[in-house]
Amino acid sequence: MIEMSNEELNGCKICEALSDPTRVKILRFLISKYPLPQTISEIEKILERKVSATTISFHLRKLREAGLVTTNGHKMGFKATKKSIRVEFNGEGMKIKEEK
Repeated sequence: MIEMSNEELNGCKICEALSDPTRVKILRFLISKYPLPQTISEIEKILERKVSATTISFHLRKLREAGLVTTNGHKMGFKATKKSIRVEFNGEGMKIKEEK
C-alpha cells in the first residue's frame, strides 16, 4: 500500500476524482472494506446500474491517480489507501486531512 502524507495528496486531483457519483460510490465501498482489497467483480455488484469492467477500471484509474486507491494488480483487487480522509476549504485554499 502506498502511504501518502497530507502534503503529497493533490486536492485538485481528489476533487476531480470525486466529481463523478460512480467514483464516489466505489470509493465509499472500498473504504467500508478497508483494508481488504476488492475485485472489479465485487465492485460491479454494488453499483445500481450495469457498468462494464472497462468503465470500472477507468474509474479506478482516476481514483488511483488521486492517491485514493491502490492495487497490486487487477486480479489482486483494489483498496482504499486510507481509512478516511477529509477535504477542507478555507481562505488559504484546500487542506486534505487523514482521519484516524
